[in-house]
Amino acid sequence: MLRRGGPAQEAAALALAAAHWFDQAGLTADGGAQARLLLARAYAREDRAAEAAEVLQSALPDLLEHGEQQAVSVREFLGDLLRRLNEPRPAAEQYLLAAELTKGWEDPRPQAGFAQSAADALSDAGLPAEAIAAYERALELHRLTGEAPVAEVRVLRSLAWLGLREEVDAATVEQARGRMDEAARVLEAALAADPGAPELRSELAQTWHQLAQVLDRHVSTNEAAPEDEARDDAVDAASPVTAARLGRAEADALRLEEIELWDRAARAYAELGPDHLRDRFQCLNNAAWTEQERGDAKAGAARVAALIDEVRARPEEELPDWLLPSAERLFEQLNGA
Repeated sequence: MLRRGGPAQEAAALALAAAHWFDQAGLTADGGAQARLLLARAYAREDRAAEAAEVLQSALPDLLEHGEQQAVSVREFLGDLLRRLNEPRPAAEQYLLAAELTKGWEDPRPQAGFAQSAADALSDAGLPAEAIAAYERALELHRLTGEAPVAEVRVLRSLAWLGLREEVDAATVEQARGRMDEAARVLEAALAADPGAPELRSELAQTWHQLAQVLDRHVSTNEAAPEDEARDDAVDAASPVTAARLGRAEADALRLEEIELWDRAARAYAELGPDHLRDRFQCLNNAAWTEQERGDAKAGAARVAALIDEVRARPEEELPDWLLPSAERLFEQLNGA
């Protein structure tokens, strides 16, 4: 019934009844387990994730005995439910167990996907070292297939951010930049083979956007205050206090690079059409405020004014309701900065 798109509530009632009758017939481990799997899927469709997970876990030992394919599918389903319940650590365990089951498969893509899902969950659980190891394994497997550039670049971007979780300094930022640059190269190579692929173009814009965010994190964390730059030369320049700080010129150069990256991403989003308006607006917003941080709020306001003119020139039905008010509010904030 679920496959036919029937109501989830009716499917749950039928699966529950089926499980009862299979139990009565002494077939709990066979038909009963399958009925409980259907019941869990029906509960999940009704957004009853906690009940779905409880039912699935109760039938898990029996379901795992019904072949490798089902064991993999069931562990993935349970992992997804646990993530929905904000239990990332046990979710990661299920994904890793699923990945282990697929090790011997000829196609490495399922194992790569489970390793990546496990890494996402481990990152959510605040286990960066374990997440990095899982991402590295996923990256290795994705590269083995040579057919998953989007998955590969998402892993690379995740590794970039994980490297900044403990400390944001010149070394970790350079490593993150290297990951982002590598992701961009993967996408550029894929686009050379398929120039019109919108997903690849969107991911490339997102990579530029995130690299700008990495640089912004570096500046906001490490920019030296004016009084720091004015310290007497007697202060040891190699000391940990002063060596990690960015001077005014270095910070400004990074801000200019951020702006260029956000502009580049915004242009790409504009070419991709209305579905990417929110991403485009976020890039414009970030670039405008970065201009303001450089002491040139007028330049940022000019960017927003150009967008407002563009929006007003287009039919209202072509654009979301939030866009014009958001742009006008941003313009007022920049002018008042």
